[in-house]
Amino acid sequence: MPATQSPIRLFLAIAALLVWPALAQAQTAANDPQRLVESEVTAGQRDIAEAWLILPNNRYDHKVLGRSYEAGGLRVRMRDGAVLSFVLPDEFVFEDRLARLADLDGDGHDEVIVVMTSLNKGASLAVFGTDSGQLQLKAQTPFIGQPHRWLNPAAIADFTGEGRPDIALVQMPHLVKRLELWTLRNGKLVRITSFDGVSTHQIGSGETKMFATYDANKDGVLDLIVPDSDRQNLLMISFAGGRAKKVGSIAVPVPALGNFSIQDDVLTVPLANGDVFRTGLE
Repeated sequence: MPATQSPIRLFLAIAALLVWPALAQAQTAANDPQRLVESEVTAGQRDIAEAWLILPNNRYDHKVLGRSYEAGGLRVRMRDGAVLSFVLPDEFVFEDRLARLADLDGDGHDEVIVVMTSLNKGASLAVFGTDSGQLQLKAQTPFIGQPHRWLNPAAIADFTGEGRPDIALVQMPHLVKRLELWTLRNGKLVRITSFDGVSTHQIGSGETKMFATYDANKDGVLDLIVPDSDRQNLLMISFAGGRAKKVGSIAVPVPALGNFSIQDDVLTVPLANGDVFRTGLE
């Protein structure tokens, strides 16, 4: 990561000057004038009260999420009221619509998980921490390697049964369509396993949550429900023991298109024709 960390660190002094005027008035995401329009605010349960994306800009012309702008920064409000910000150098953007929160290393403090994209090398998954009282890059997957290549994070949960959260993501959901499972280990993101033939996004859509978690095979470990490559079958993928395997499948009448949800053991899936598909999972 030396190639990415160096410009980011050099940029921090300038970044502090850019975000300071907003901090004087932005104590919450709701009243932050720099918040990315149409992005979600993530509420935390630990030391971070909320996290959100800031500083919309049009320096990256990918538009994979349907808009001409992406975020240039990240902001969190801590439980004690402190507001911390991280601003990217001009050669990067956060190509995302939410900043996810999870305690990835089991230290009782949340990390922030977000898609960080290089204008020249494409997307990566980045993990930020607040261990030093500042919002800092903590770990990162490799950039894909060329511009206009994206990855879509899915759920964060203990998918292997080892007692700590893992991160599921889909590398290039429009091209490669590979589901991968990553975990934070000894300060680095490590890929555990992968499964081909998965797509969780349609180009131009701002909806990125085409997934759900459920213990489909009743082994006591959560499984991931995601569409297959043409989004006409819902795959139930187990990662128990660190190995990816399909443990079930449900066909849908037309391709899935929209954020999945589960309530009372009923899976709800929006479809491309505007209909909604529902099925019981028990």
